Amino acid sequence: MKKVMVIDDDEKAVLEIASMLEGHGYTAAAFTSGIHAIKTLEAVQDVDLILTDLMMPGVDGMGILESAQKQRRPVPVIVLTGHGDIDTAVGVMKAGASDFLCKPISIKELVIRIKKVLEKAELADEVASLRKKLEGLNSFHSIVGGSKKMVEVYELVGAVASTDATVLVRGETGTGKELVARAIHNSSGRKDDPFVAISCTAMQAALLESELFGHEKGSFTGAYAAKTGKFESVASGTIFLDEVGDMPPEIQVKLLRVLQEREFERVGGLKSIKLNARVIAATNRNLEKMVREGRFREDLYYRLNVVQIDLPPLRERPEDIVALATHFLEHFNRHHEKIIEGFAPSAIEQLLEHYWPGNVRELKNAVERTVLTNPRRWVERISRLDAARKQGSLFGDYPAKLPYLKAKETVEQELEKTYLVQYMKQENGHINKVAELMGVSMRTVSRQLEKYGLDKFLFRDRQREHLPEKLPT
Repeated sequence: MKKVMVIDDDEKAVLEIASMLEGHGYTAAAFTSGIHAIKTLEAVQDVDLILTDLMMPGVDGMGILESAQKQRRPVPVIVLTGHGDIDTAVGVMKAGASDFLCKPISIKELVIRIKKVLEKAELADEVASLRKKLEGLNSFHSIVGGSKKMVEVYELVGAVASTDATVLVRGETGTGKELVARAIHNSSGRKDDPFVAISCTAMQAALLESELFGHEKGSFTGAYAAKTGKFESVASGTIFLDEVGDMPPEIQVKLLRVLQEREFERVGGLKSIKLNARVIAATNRNLEKMVREGRFREDLYYRLNVVQIDLPPLRERPEDIVALATHFLEHFNRHHEKIIEGFAPSAIEQLLEHYWPGNVRELKNAVERTVLTNPRRWVERISRLDAARKQGSLFGDYPAKLPYLKAKETVEQELEKTYLVQYMKQENGHINKVAELMGVSMRTVSRQLEKYGLDKFLFRDRQREHLPEKLPT
């Protein structure tokens, strides 16, 4: 059972909350003294969550929060406060609290919040564990996200890294396929050898053949000197074939032989050269459909697709959007020597509403553009995002590029999300009013908010209008 520490100087209140948690399957320990609670926390070090009052004599809730963050494994903290103003809430969350609740407490709401915080902490622990398994992996830290779909990606990366299996990474443009390929390489036994990437798109067959396999002097007009190809120069490292679905048919034949025989010849050469490298390929195309249409070799497809890693588009992991945007904000702050502290709720709402047809790459570009043009300490609006949304809107031609059932699902989800956001704005974030207007239960509205990574507080007018000016310095 999960262990929860409950701290409040009101003895009656703390015992009632502890008893309630016990009734919901948690092991709860009640404390009326912040000092006593901290000493116990440091001695025990196996607490899963802390529920603390903010205003207490001696060590208050902020002191508890500071101590919780210093533990070997930081403990998530939910802060209870009788001061429900925005300044207090922002100060608590900025200090590192996982959540906050205003008194008087709704038992039902408290149980929901506790469950959500614990699930998030478990996911964070799992991601951290996977990152440790990929020690020495510099590029892995560029892959940001703790959603379930990304955890599955991390697990596959960790599983295949120690093998020599050929890997096919699939995903839309901008999802980070090369980052995953580098992650596999850098966590493998080949990490000290070269990682060589080559794009198979927009390149004539003869040029691509020369780039991959090299050529001998005089093998064709203009071949004034011998050239070493990528398969040869990569030695025992990893070669990454980006957009392999665009590879010309005549080169597909040669690649198939390389994968089957593990050897090749330079263009115009007679000497066979052994392949010692690992092959990782990537595509944004539907290779199965291309095989059926005769545009991609079936035998090559199976040779490449020994292990398949599917990267989800950004719209399918909305819970990662803010984390990614914050990561890019910190990066571009350093790169451009800016001091922007974060995103105001209006900007976060904008990030979550956007469809992101260009995926992580589009988000990265949007954040850099905003860093360069934003004159304030807090970002209130993402630069030029509305225009980008219209061009890549769900109701434009983008879903037409997807299979029918996937396009239908995507349209339905976008409609559901747009419908929800409009009502949440209209009703100032009050779930009960939104549920009544939509003709559904409050539970359904809460589930939809969680599904799309939205928080009801984003839709409170006072928070959107005044937060940037009131944030603590």
